[in-house]
Amino acid sequence: MDMNNRNAAASMDTRLRFSIAVCSLLLLLAVVSTPAFAAPIHDKQDQDVTGVLPSLGQWLSGSSMPDPIPATTDSAYPLNSTDQPVPLAADIKQTIINKTIMYSGAAYCPSVAAGKWTCGYYCEANPDFVLSYSGGDGSVEQSFFVGWNPTSKEIVVARQGSNFYHLTTYLYSADFLPQKLNAEAVKTFSRLPDSSRSASAQIPVGPLSKSLPSTSSGTELTEHAIVNMGFQSAWSKTYADVKTQVQALLEAHPDSVRVFVAGHSLGATIAVLDGIALRNVAPTSVQVEVSVTGQLRVGNPVFATLLDHLVQTPAENFIYHRVTNHADMFPHLFPMMFGYQYSSNEIWIPEAHSKSASPAVLCPSQENKNCADSLAMNTTVLDHIGPYFGLYVGVNCSTAAF
Repeated sequence: MDMNNRNAAASMDTRLRFSIAVCSLLLLLAVVSTPAFAAPIHDKQDQDVTGVLPSLGQWLSGSSMPDPIPATTDSAYPLNSTDQPVPLAADIKQTIINKTIMYSGAAYCPSVAAGKWTCGYYCEANPDFVLSYSGGDGSVEQSFFVGWNPTSKEIVVARQGSNFYHLTTYLYSADFLPQKLNAEAVKTFSRLPDSSRSASAQIPVGPLSKSLPSTSSGTELTEHAIVNMGFQSAWSKTYADVKTQVQALLEAHPDSVRVFVAGHSLGATIAVLDGIALRNVAPTSVQVEVSVTGQLRVGNPVFATLLDHLVQTPAENFIYHRVTNHADMFPHLFPMMFGYQYSSNEIWIPEAHSKSASPAVLCPSQENKNCADSLAMNTTVLDHIGPYFGLYVGVNCSTAAF
C-alpha cells in the first residue's frame, strides 16, 4: 500500500472511530441521565436506553436468555471470610514503587519516546535498564517502550497512559462498544485446563445474556469473551511491534526470568491485553507479570473469569495485579450495568494523599465491595495520577512528586 493509500485509510479510520465514539458517548450520557430525568415507562413499546449496549454484547456473545441488569456495583459474587481484604505484602508494594510506577511514568516522557533512557526520576529508578525500542506516536498510536533490565533479568514492556492533549485518547475512551476478544489473546485463554473458575457455578456473559457453566473449557469460554472496542483497538495498533521486540529479546537473553508489563490509565488496559497475549509468546519458564495502575474495566464477566483462571493456573506462571488509588474515578469506568466486570487481584490504597509508608490492601474476589467499589459513588479525577505511595504517574519527567 503506497503512502497516499495509507494516509487515506488512516483518515477514514479516524473519521469512523470518531463517529462511533460520539454515538457511544451519547449513549452513555443517555444512560446516566435516564434515572434522573426519565419518567417511569409503562408502555411495552418504549425501550429503556440501558438495553442498547447490553443487547449489542448479547448479540456479539451469541447468547439468548437475558439476565437482570445489576442495580449496584456490589461484589460480583457473594463474599465470604476468605474474600476480606488483607494487608499488602511488602515485596509487592516495593515492586509497585520501584517498577510499576517508574516504568509507567517513563512511558509518558518524550525523551523515552525518542529512544533515550534519560527521563529524570522515572529512569533513574532503574539505571541499569537498557531501552531497546520505542514505538507509537503518542497520538493515534499510544507510545510504548520495550527493553531489558540485566539486574533483574527481565524484559520490560511499558505503555503510555491517557494523553488528553490528543483527540484520539477521547475517542478510544468513549468507544466503549463491546467487541469479540482478539485472536492473539484467545490463544492464551484457549489452552487453560477445564476446572471451576468461579465462586459461582455460572458465569454471566453480560447483563442481558445467558450464563455459562464455570467448568466450561477455555475454548468454550473464549467464544463469549467480550472486551471494550476502543481499548482493544488502541492495543491492536501496536501489539505486533511489541510482540516482535519481546521475541527478539527472548532470543537475545535466554536467561530471562520475566516479562514485566506496566501501564497507567489507558495504558493499563492495553498492558492487560499485552500480558495475556504475550503469555502465548514467552515460554512458561519465563514468568509474565502485569502490574498496572488506574486501570479501567476491560471486558465482560467471562473475560474477567478467564483472566482469574490464568493467574490461578500454576503452569501458566502468570501474575496480575491492578492498583486503585483511593477514590480514583477512572477505575469505575465502564459501569457493570454495561456488562463490564473486573477480575480479582485489585490492590487498593484506602488513604487519600498516600505516602511511602501508607498501607494498602489486596482484595480477593471480583468487584470486591470492601475495596475501591466502596467509594463508587464518591470519586474524584484528582486521584488518578496519584499519589501512589507518595508518587505520581506521568506528571513530570524530572520528578515523580509535586
